[in-house]
Amino acid sequence: MLTTLFVAVLLTVGQFFITAAPVQGRNTIEGRVTSSSGRPLSDMRVTLKNGSYSEVGSTITDASGRFRFMNLPRDNYYITVEPGETDYERVTQRVAVMPFMEAHGEVFRVDIGMVPRKSSTAIFGPINSATAVVFHQDIPEAAKKLYDQGIRILEGGRFESAAESLKKALEVFPDYYDALERLGTEYTTREDPKSALPLLMHAIEINRDGWRAFYFLGIAQFETNQQTEGIKSLQRAVELNPAFPYAYMWLGMVLANEPAMRANALQSLEKAVKLSKGHLPGQAYYYLGGLYIKNNQDKEASEAFETLLKVSPEVGEKDKIKTMIAQLRQKAKEQTKQ
Repeated sequence: MLTTLFVAVLLTVGQFFITAAPVQGRNTIEGRVTSSSGRPLSDMRVTLKNGSYSEVGSTITDASGRFRFMNLPRDNYYITVEPGETDYERVTQRVAVMPFMEAHGEVFRVDIGMVPRKSSTAIFGPINSATAVVFHQDIPEAAKKLYDQGIRILEGGRFESAAESLKKALEVFPDYYDALERLGTEYTTREDPKSALPLLMHAIEINRDGWRAFYFLGIAQFETNQQTEGIKSLQRAVELNPAFPYAYMWLGMVLANEPAMRANALQSLEKAVKLSKGHLPGQAYYYLGGLYIKNNQDKEASEAFETLLKVSPEVGEKDKIKTMIAQLRQKAKEQTKQ
């Protein structure tokens, strides 16, 4: 009788735990947004990004300034409160959702106090002969030390160690523009555009006037088959720094893949050649020559491919290119006689 009762109790207790235990990944982040005086701020847009800076949710604070994100798996998250048309600064706060018991969901509480916007946060001055905005941020000392450490390591050629320092700087200050832009730039130049994209996307959210972030973002987007987005980013880079030839070069190469935009592509590449005084990588002249051919400009096409051979003597299929140059020259002569 006692054994039967004991088993019944065990089954009942076991059933309780099975039904009561939350499913793994059912964590919640909730909190309030208030002014510096503690007044709740309603109708503030709050976005949530995961550890890779990909947005996973957004909401609006209620009348009590409260917000909530539910059903979250284990990860590091970034909560950003956008100031909109208010007189507050944009605020981002990091939250580590690391439940003590993996199978049980937990509630992580985050209260965010908004900081009044400063009267002036930008200094205007010439950069590369172009009028631009120099972005200013008040950087926490701990984040600044980690960033400086990362740059020193990077100068020594140890990228992986440098990347760790820059990532730690971002853990301290998630909106650290210089760290986001530099790390994203380094990933792009190392042909890792997928790692670069979320960093550079976050960077341009913080500073819409950072031409380097837009430039490398455009390249990363192009290399991940985001053609339309890449064009927009490179156009913004050109707009912000019209004296930088490589931005025109990449914009021209991206536009060259769009049949309706070939005239713009040609104009952009010609601008790049002019600004660089002919000192561009061979890839630019390859695209330029192809556009001239499609535009029936045989003489200009032959000159572009000749320059390609000069700046890239190691280029493949050199004999075919030389044959094509000879054919283009002949066609240009025949057109001149007509």
